[in-house]
Amino acid sequence: MLLRRCVPFAAALFLLLPTGEVLAQSDQDRAAARSLATQGAEAFTSGRFDEAIDLLGRAEALVHAPTHLLLIARAQTRLGRLVAAKETYLRIVREELPPTAPSPFKKAQQDAREELAAVDPRIASLRIALEGAAGRKIVVKLDGQPVADALLGVHRPIDPGNHVVTVYPPGLSPIEQAVTLGDGERKELKIPVPESPAMPPAPDASGEGQGTWSSGPGEIPPEGPPGKPERKTNVLMLGGGIAAAALGLGGVVVGSVFLAKGGSTQQKANDLSDTYRCESQAGPGAGCGPLIQQQIKRLDADAADQQTTGAINLITGGVLLVGGATLIVLELTSKPEPSSSAWVAPYVTPTGLGVRGAF
Repeated sequence: MLLRRCVPFAAALFLLLPTGEVLAQSDQDRAAARSLATQGAEAFTSGRFDEAIDLLGRAEALVHAPTHLLLIARAQTRLGRLVAAKETYLRIVREELPPTAPSPFKKAQQDAREELAAVDPRIASLRIALEGAAGRKIVVKLDGQPVADALLGVHRPIDPGNHVVTVYPPGLSPIEQAVTLGDGERKELKIPVPESPAMPPAPDASGEGQGTWSSGPGEIPPEGPPGKPERKTNVLMLGGGIAAAALGLGGVVVGSVFLAKGGSTQQKANDLSDTYRCESQAGPGAGCGPLIQQQIKRLDADAADQQTTGAINLITGGVLLVGGATLIVLELTSKPEPSSSAWVAPYVTPTGLGVRGAF
């Protein structure tokens, strides 16, 4: 019985040749849409609702028909996607059909009104409230999908069933809470968000209080010597090393290619000489004429040039590669220079005296 209800929706668009919008489509589009709609109706009848939504959505993209949308809405309802189903039903209901629209289209619109009235009360509502998050940029996801800031703290429509809300406070581990809603249930989910850890204060330029020591009673005076310097990367040295290493690697590759090519060219010359017996102790063979000898000499010269070019590139590239690598290693392993020498000095405070120093 369900199949008898679904198939007319998929086929009526093409059997009755309705509305100008449909007639504007090509024959190929209408034929493809008819096939997709029929497959979608069969998938719906067999309970393959995801597949039905995909096939009918493709048919709708080719040729619009309220009958396509009605089956899509029904499949969404079967899958529990009531929010999406409501929006699909609304598209059908709000469409203004011309007086000449086929009866299946008008019937689809009437069915959509009735089914929408049944689906709407089943949609649940959820309010996500973050406690202690005022003025903080916090990412919230519902079932893995980001939640817009405008939807936080207000009730939003949601499909009944099990859901997971994940809050990502900056500097803290994610907070995850599960929530289950029944048909038409209205629920509020309050999630306390702890304070983010305070960032340690950045040391001032003088490095006050770093690398100091004191001896004796009392307090360390507020003035402190410079502390241990941080190592700073020499950008020019490091960049020059990387550039030299890259050029050197390229030279090694080019040199290797030319050497291999020179060897191949020399092998061709040797093969040609052997074939025509140009290097025979008894003298050149009968086939080793002037043209062959000239070709062999040209191949020998080409091979020599290629091998020379390859050797130059290989040597130059190797030097650059070693030099660049050396610069990189030296820069990355260099130690920072101390910003000040060690010192020791006595001090006196209202509560005592002692000595202090830097290392």
